[in-house]
Amino acid sequence: MTNEKKLILKRILIYLCFAFIPPFIAAFVYVGFFGWTIDNLWYQVLTSFSMICPAIANILTRIVTKEGFENCLFKMKIKGNIRYLVLAFLLPVLYSTVSAFAVALFLMPSDAFGEIFKNFDFGEFFSMVIYVLAFGSLLSLFGFGEEFGWRGYLTPKLEKIMPFPAAIVVSGIIWGMWHAPIIACGHNFGKDYFMYPYTGFVLMCVFCILIGFYFTMLTKAANSTIPASIAHIINNNTFALIMGLWLSGTQYFNEDMISSINYPMTSLFAASVICLVTGIIILIKKK
Repeated sequence: MTNEKKLILKRILIYLCFAFIPPFIAAFVYVGFFGWTIDNLWYQVLTSFSMICPAIANILTRIVTKEGFENCLFKMKIKGNIRYLVLAFLLPVLYSTVSAFAVALFLMPSDAFGEIFKNFDFGEFFSMVIYVLAFGSLLSLFGFGEEFGWRGYLTPKLEKIMPFPAAIVVSGIIWGMWHAPIIACGHNFGKDYFMYPYTGFVLMCVFCILIGFYFTMLTKAANSTIPASIAHIINNNTFALIMGLWLSGTQYFNEDMISSINYPMTSLFAASVICLVTGIIILIKKK
């Protein structure tokens, strides 16, 4: 290994310490007080704090290693990048809707589609989309917190010491395991599934690899983490709301269905496929 690669690896390790240790300590303090649960107001504080840690890790690592802030992907030129901003806003709405259809198709009886469309209110759906997009824009700071870290520091550094596909996989696994404490609390997959919480860790890593590829391509195309930050926070705020709005018109959308791991697996699979295809399209166009 060359001296340059050793230096990059050292920086990556320092970054990971800053990105992982504070949120993990906060998570275990939270668990010590409230247990492994998401049914607590302080859980929102925990997740909000955790989301800004990767960005803080980026800044601290650059200061500690005296690397500086050149090419940190903090800014973005509007000219030429409008399409990526539009994509960042609208793709989560698209794959959330497709995911709802996937759930209805694979997890509900055939007559569920009839109920969905019979009770569907387009005006309410459109209002919800506008609300989520506006709300997501206001909360984009938290999305920036993760993307400025994972896509603004970790992935570019990994690309310097390994091939691009490997960097996507490794960064996705790291990002997925960073979610381990909240997955153990029941986030995303609940707790009632085979080999809890380890199956949840694996599923989150797979999802992070696929959606991380899309976020990485957005970042590369715009030469900025801003589009990925917007896409990230809108994903977090759109997914459950739009799916719930689509599916709530049917009697089959109930607590038993939502608490089953089949529900997030089906919806996340549909979203991941769309993100993968979109990332490939951006990659081809960029080349």
